[in-house]
Amino acid sequence: MNHIEVKYIKTCYDYYEYYWVIDDEPITVYLDRNNTGSLSAFGSLLGLLPAWSGELIWQWENDFIWEMADSREELNVPVLVCEDDCDLSCIVIVAHIRKEKNAVYWDRIGVLDKSNISAQDYGQSGILCLEAYTDEDWEKYGDNIALEEYGSSEYWKWVSENSYEEHIRRLRIYLKPYMQNGQNVEWIWETGWQFEREEYEIMAERYREIAINRER
Repeated sequence: MNHIEVKYIKTCYDYYEYYWVIDDEPITVYLDRNNTGSLSAFGSLLGLLPAWSGELIWQWENDFIWEMADSREELNVPVLVCEDDCDLSCIVIVAHIRKEKNAVYWDRIGVLDKSNISAQDYGQSGILCLEAYTDEDWEKYGDNIALEEYGSSEYWKWVSENSYEEHIRRLRIYLKPYMQNGQNVEWIWETGWQFEREEYEIMAERYREIAINRER
C-alpha cells in the first residue's frame, strides 16, 4: 500500500500550499519528474495549485470538483490546476480514481486535452439543455427560460442573474463526460498508487476542512 496525506509545503515560489504527499513526496515532485509531452512547454510544475483546496476563483468549479472527488464512480478527477489562472481554463491535471470497500486507487495521472471542446456545445449545455431536465427542472423553468433561444437578451439576462446555476450545469452536463473520455486526456504516467480507504478518507476530510475554511 502507498501512503497519502496532506502537508503544508513551500512551493517553488516561496509561498505555501496544501499538497498531497504520497510516500513522503509531494505530488508536484512526481509530476515534475515526469514532465513530458505537452506539459514540458510549461516548465516547472512544482507550483501547481491543488484543485481540492477551495482556492479556485469560481465557486461552481470548487463545488464541481468536490462532487467528483466524493463520487463512488470510477472517474478522472481534477487534482491540480494552473496556479496563475486558478480555474479549469488552463492546465488541468487529472487522476484516474476508483474506489473499493477497503482501498482507493489512483491508477494514472494525466493532463486534460481541451482541443476537442466545442465552445458552442459547452455554452448550450446549461439551462437550455432540456435533455438533462428533471421533473423539478420542468416545474421550475418549463414555462420561462427553458424555451428561450440561446444567445437572446433574455437568456443572457437569466445567466447574469443565475451564473452559479448556469455554470454548474455546464460542468456537470458537458465537462464531466468530456473528462471521462480517455481520448481527451494525455496520460503522463501509470502511478499504480493504492491507498487504504480509511487513510484516504482522512486525507479527503482534511482537504474538505481546508476548503470550507477558505470559504469563510
